Amino acid sequence: MEQLFTREGELYEQEPEFNEAGKAVYTRYTQCDRCCVIGGVRLWVKWIDSGRPFSNTGFNCWTCNNTGIKSSRKERLYTAKELAKVIKTAEAVKARKEQIYAERRRKADEKRAEQFIAYYLKNSEFIDSLKGLCSGDETNFWDRMCAEFMSTMKQPTDKALNLVRQEVAKRAINAQSQYIGKVGDTVTITVTIEQVITMFSQLYGNTYLTICRDENNNVVVYKGKTDIGIPGEINTIKATVKDHQLYNDVQQTVIQRPKLVN
Repeated sequence: MEQLFTREGELYEQEPEFNEAGKAVYTRYTQCDRCCVIGGVRLWVKWIDSGRPFSNTGFNCWTCNNTGIKSSRKERLYTAKELAKVIKTAEAVKARKEQIYAERRRKADEKRAEQFIAYYLKNSEFIDSLKGLCSGDETNFWDRMCAEFMSTMKQPTDKALNLVRQEVAKRAINAQSQYIGKVGDTVTITVTIEQVITMFSQLYGNTYLTICRDENNNVVVYKGKTDIGIPGEINTIKATVKDHQLYNDVQQTVIQRPKLVN
């Protein structure tokens, strides 16, 4: 008899069966994955302790009835010529499917590109502003926000629009900030208090971190026990320049020993 092969190309060396159509077939068994042979006996095993099997539900396997065979089915056997034809047909079907999927992806990409163009034209100012806030770090707030809008193409809310506008305006002002004087200089400046963070200690009492800005939009920072104002106030102070530091690309002048000037 001519050599026969399984669908996977393995040589079948046993005596074949024949179906009603006269085609060579064999019985393919699926092994049970719920039980195993221990000491020559097939058991449904929950766990093994000291080499002994244990089970909460008994040792009989209801999946295979202790036969070790989960299921069986008849599958075709092929001659070398038939198998080559089957493989060629399968490859042609696979190639056709890949072509169909590629065409679907192409159409989907074209449709998404058209949708994005329409979305961008409607929200170009917002998108350009948001992209300008990105740092290239995917964990950054603005980068994550930009990625979300670009992927979902949802319409920005008034809250999102205002948030981006405020940040753009803030960065534009911060870009104007320059260092004031030299370290050690005594300066008299008029500042607008922007933020005050109060830190309390039972040992030392209140300490204030005050962030303010002078008339030329220069950022001034003070950390100490002197209260130089509340947010929104405009005060003139006399202080010593303690340090010049760069924080988030913003030039900041750190002062010490500030005193309010009437």
